[in-house]
Amino acid sequence: MHDDQPSAPDASIYQACLAEAAQAGQALMGGMVSTARQALQLRDATARDYHERNALSHALHLLGKHEANLVERYPRALEAAFAEAGSGERAKPASTTMSLSFDQLELMDESQVQDRVQKARAEQIVLHAADQELAELNTLICAAQGLKTVQPERNPLRPEIYVKALQDVIAQTLVSAPTRLAWMQHMCDALSKQLGGTYTHVTQRLRASGVRAASYAVIQTPDVAASAAAARAAAASAEAAAQADQPDEAELDELLTVDKLRQLLAGELDLAKLPMHRAVPVPQPAPARPEPPKAKTKSRDQDFDHTVPAALDALEEMDQVDQAMQRLAERHAAGASHAPVRTETVRGQLRHDARGVGQVLGLEVVGLMVENIANDPRLLPPVQKAVRDMEPALMRLAMIDPRFFSDKEHPARRLLDEVTQRSLAYDTVHATGFAEFLRPLQLAVGQLSGSAIESAAPFEAALDALAQVWGDHQQSDRQQREQAVRALLQAEQRNLLAEKLRNDILSWPDAARAPTEIMAFVCGPWVQVMAQARLADRAGSGDPGGYAGLVPSLLWSAQPNLARNNIAKLTKLIPALLAKLREGLKTIDYPLVRANPFFEKLISLHQRAFEPPAAAAAGAAPPPAIATSLAPEPPAPWLAPAEAQQSGFMEMPEAFKTSVPAAVDSRMDSMSGVPLSETGVAVGSWVELLNDGQWVRTQLTWASPHGTLFLFTSTAGSTQSMTRRLLDALLSEGKLRVVAVQHVVDGALDAVAQTAMRNSVDTKP
Repeated sequence: MHDDQPSAPDASIYQACLAEAAQAGQALMGGMVSTARQALQLRDATARDYHERNALSHALHLLGKHEANLVERYPRALEAAFAEAGSGERAKPASTTMSLSFDQLELMDESQVQDRVQKARAEQIVLHAADQELAELNTLICAAQGLKTVQPERNPLRPEIYVKALQDVIAQTLVSAPTRLAWMQHMCDALSKQLGGTYTHVTQRLRASGVRAASYAVIQTPDVAASAAAARAAAASAEAAAQADQPDEAELDELLTVDKLRQLLAGELDLAKLPMHRAVPVPQPAPARPEPPKAKTKSRDQDFDHTVPAALDALEEMDQVDQAMQRLAERHAAGASHAPVRTETVRGQLRHDARGVGQVLGLEVVGLMVENIANDPRLLPPVQKAVRDMEPALMRLAMIDPRFFSDKEHPARRLLDEVTQRSLAYDTVHATGFAEFLRPLQLAVGQLSGSAIESAAPFEAALDALAQVWGDHQQSDRQQREQAVRALLQAEQRNLLAEKLRNDILSWPDAARAPTEIMAFVCGPWVQVMAQARLADRAGSGDPGGYAGLVPSLLWSAQPNLARNNIAKLTKLIPALLAKLREGLKTIDYPLVRANPFFEKLISLHQRAFEPPAAAAAGAAPPPAIATSLAPEPPAPWLAPAEAQQSGFMEMPEAFKTSVPAAVDSRMDSMSGVPLSETGVAVGSWVELLNDGQWVRTQLTWASPHGTLFLFTSTAGSTQSMTRRLLDALLSEGKLRVVAVQHVVDGALDAVAQTAMRNSVDTKP
């Protein structure tokens, strides 16, 4: 066997290595405590401030007090962390401390921010340690797990796991946050220097046990290549923008730390009175065209409120569309080459006018947010340009009202969100409906760019006008979707009740002796009949329609050995039984072609009951009975033909029926706007669905309350609905792919928070 071929997994070797690494944690902690003690003693000896010396002395005292517990607990913490990291195939992200979202930051106080930054700084110190030793260990630890290629996230000994265990152990000491952070800073310095030795020891142990390294594989799919190209383009664009910006841009970036961003969101930075920490020299822009006096007419906000809807209404008049679009195109072409200069001019002027850190920081957040949105490869170029053109208005707004960063209901935030989310409906600029989407957007952005932003009113007016125009186009689509939702709600209610009735029937003693085909019918379409009758019943009767009372007679008649004992009863029962069965199936529009095999089987069983016992035994063996433990598999949610037509229901392809268990449909994951635990698809997510050989851009617009049925709506207004089982199958087969789970604006603001965290970590404490 060649050396480049990974060895077969050996659970005993793998577990032994983890156990040894956990036990080595005792020596690791001893070294970390020793290093921390020396560093704290040095700082204590050189500190000039009384309060600082007092805090350092207290931290030293507590470190000595808890040293024995730290050394004892760290190996156990490592063992638990290793087990958790290696328990599932889908590993957690490599670093959770750096992954700070905008929404999380808004809820944090100053001490929580400092704690988070210090933990992230400590984690980064360890993450960059022992790179060479870790790379070699990854090849062997993955091979020991039976992996053919290296998957670093599957290595339970990766550095962040050691940091997590360290944080857990220190948290158990219940010391104050300043003491905890002082310990972490110096302990992580020591850990980063000691991990290389630990990795080398484990690597030698694996090689000595005959483990051969897995290989690193870099496979770049077209999608990955496109993403990489987009990332390179975005980086180049960002670099060009940075070079073209003001000379003190680097100094301004230092303002964007997690603590400052939190203060901005909390309203703790006085926009008008807080003095600047540094002067911000900028080139003076060219004189702007003078604004007409406001006193002569109504306010700008009022003017915007009237002009935007009027402009959009005019655009909707078919005889004016071509002329309006031609004028709009001419204006855009004339101003296209000057748009970047104008934006930079506005930014420079606003920075020059800024009177506080809050205003300067707000401008920086706007710039980063817009850059993140405009570089999002999911947005089409005209939409990216519209977002960039909106930047001057957003910067003016940030000077007076930064609430739109954190308030998702702020008109400016809603406008950005509505524009970007709606634009995801279109995969190309030639897609049906994109031109109708873009025309009013360009007009609204043009009006915003030329308005004096003195409040959020212009954004609210633009949002209302766009919602009206876009809503008119989608009124018929909305009605169709509402009809589909009603049909699916009815289907889910009936299916849930049918499942309960099915379980009740399976508990009957007679069910264990009934033929398989008969029980499949009773537990399938017939419980649907019973459920439909109960949902439609307003009188509160125990058995509306008598469909439940029919089941015992049906099961008895389908067992020839029993029915033969009372031929008179069977003779009288058969006509009424068959008539009642057909009557019940009509109530749910069950296709007769699907019911015919059941009726044929039932009639053959009845005929066998009329034969003498000897003849029946000679003619054919009795149908096999089923036990309750071998009950029919839960049927997939069923829709009546009318419900399926109204919602565009997609049947499960035969190829999928054997690969995905039907029991998946019985999972009751509540949606409520929260991503599904296993699919990552949430209501509002845009996806691409392979339908009849064509990729269709569509949106998950509704999920049933119990997560069993899902409704997708395409840009053309057509609907497709499916079961959870089919959704899982399409995802696993690559025939449904998610375009966007998180909203574009939310992702852009999260990226701003990530930038603030990186700046905070890179800044010396």
